Amino acid sequence: MIISRITSGLGNQLFQYATARQLALKNNTGLYLDLSYYRYQYETDTPRSFKLDQFSIPYRELQDSLFQYLSKATKLLPNRSLPPLCLFLKEKHFHFNENVVQAHASCITLDGFWQSERYFKESADTIRRELTLTKTPSAEFKRYEELIRTTPTPVSIHIRRGDYVNHPEFSKTFGFVGIDYYTEALRQLAAAVTNPLLYVFSDDKEWVRQHLPLPDSAVYVENTGLNSDVADLVLMSQCHHHIIANSSFSWWGAWLNPKADKLVITPKQWYKNQPTWNTKDLLPPTWLAI
Repeated sequence: MIISRITSGLGNQLFQYATARQLALKNNTGLYLDLSYYRYQYETDTPRSFKLDQFSIPYRELQDSLFQYLSKATKLLPNRSLPPLCLFLKEKHFHFNENVVQAHASCITLDGFWQSERYFKESADTIRRELTLTKTPSAEFKRYEELIRTTPTPVSIHIRRGDYVNHPEFSKTFGFVGIDYYTEALRQLAAAVTNPLLYVFSDDKEWVRQHLPLPDSAVYVENTGLNSDVADLVLMSQCHHHIIANSSFSWWGAWLNPKADKLVITPKQWYKNQPTWNTKDLLPPTWLAI
């Protein structure tokens, strides 16, 4: 069995799920998700809720008794592992770790973010196929979906501010990527794509209207309800091209798009204040980093 500790927002949940799904497929075993993170509020984190239940993906929720049993059973072991029975894999660094995808044991527990497609690229088609919605996530979703479907060249642009500007920790680690990035991204898009129609996804649309020089034709996507984030991410994935933020949320919005000819423009500098974090495996090689 594969156990994945799921934490944080939707983008990180998808990374944690996809890596675990790859291991479950490779080991021909079941996948369990540990959702204990969502039982508490954390002063250092932006409040989040579990969202993977909106997708038709194969998993079982880890029961308390099983999780506690495994925790107690491995607590006194070196690195909480006893191969080939139990293997506890905690992320040691930001870049890709080959040992994770080669892991084999009766029970593998994953604790980390695993932010690279290299962890699950082998199963990319399966993961994309399974990450389909089980229900309509917002009242507005179908209208935007039809609008994007009938647009000749829809392009998603994601501007994340919110906690990147206001949160005392995230504003230092990530930070808003800046107006200059979006100006250059729009220039690159105009040079490569004919007659794009921008679909704007942002947690601060009023700021975007006032500060970014977007064309009058741009469509500001306004999903409402508890799963508006799920609606936004899926609609992003239905666009043809993408301008993403330094955010795992729009990373997934772009990655879930299966089009071979898609243009994905991304910030080269993902973190503002983490010089020791090696991000060489974060961005797929076909994406345009500026």
